[in-house]
Amino acid sequence: MKATCLSCKYYKIKDARTGLCRVEALTSGNHQADKPEVEAVHHCGQWIDCGQTYYIRLGWIKKNSEKCTEE
Repeated sequence: MKATCLSCKYYKIKDARTGLCRVEALTSGNHQADKPEVEAVHHCGQWIDCGQTYYIRLGWIKKNSEKCTEE
C-alpha cells in the first residue's frame, strides 16, 4: 500500500480518480471546515493509514469501473 490519498484516513472517495480531503474537518472538529478536492494519487505530510478501508475503496472503484464499461 502506497502513502497516497486513496489509502489515507482523511480521504473521502468521490469517484475513481478524485475525492475530498477531510483533514481539517476531522482534526479541528469543525464539520463545516474546507474539504478540498484532491486526486487519489496525491499525498501530503498529514497522511494516516486507513487500514481495511483502503481495500474497500479499491473494491468500490473496481465495481464502478465495471459498470462504466458495460454502459
